[in-house]
Amino acid sequence: MSVSLYYTCVRNKPLTNEENKKITTIITTYNNNFQWSDIGETFYVYDADTTTTIFQGATKLPLVDDYEATVQTLFYWLQCLTEIRTVIVDGDWHVHLDDVEAIWDNENGWQMPN
Repeated sequence: MSVSLYYTCVRNKPLTNEENKKITTIITTYNNNFQWSDIGETFYVYDADTTTTIFQGATKLPLVDDYEATVQTLFYWLQCLTEIRTVIVDGDWHVHLDDVEAIWDNENGWQMPN
């Protein structure tokens, strides 16, 4: 069994070239600096399948005996999504860890509920 972080952004206009470049840079930086690549997946984005779903993907978290690695990986990818959300400011976002919704905080970005 695995646990994944899912993310979707919907809006009525496609990503601009500038937004795409910034998002690609963010994802590349996070993937290159991901310290748990030997036990976890890197950040993954699906091809947009509709004109309104402009960003979506899923990343599987590592399920290992070291619970701390799983939690730190979750926080790492939430920080990546926070940076991406600062690029796509006018979209309708949905971020969740399987059936638990992440919460957007204007000061701290994506957070999991307590």
